[in-house]
Amino acid sequence: MKEFFRLTRNALDTDNDETFLHSLIQRNALFGALEQFSSCLSQGFIEKMIFLEEMIIERLKTERKRMIKDIDEVSRKISTVKAYSALFPIPSMPAFFDLTG
Repeated sequence: MKEFFRLTRNALDTDNDETFLHSLIQRNALFGALEQFSSCLSQGFIEKMIFLEEMIIERLKTERKRMIKDIDEVSRKISTVKAYSALFPIPSMPAFFDLTG
C-alpha cells in the first residue's frame, strides 16, 4: 500500500510526461493488492487517495488534449505536403545531358 502511495506521489511530482506515465503503469500493477486491504483503510486515507486520483485524472486530461493537438498539427502538415506541387518543376534528367556532341 505504501508503494502504491509512493508511486502516486512520484507520478504527480514529476514534470516529465514519460516518467508520469511510467509511474502510473507501475502503480496499476499494484492495484490488485490494494483492493485486498480496502476494508482496512481509514476514511482520511481514502479521502486523500481520492483527491490524488482527481489530480491524476486532470493531468491525464491535459496530456490527452496536448496529444490530440499535436496529432492534429502533424496531420495538417502531412496534408499540406501531400497537396504541394511545384509550380516550376526541375527539368527531367535527359535535359541535363547533351548527347549530340
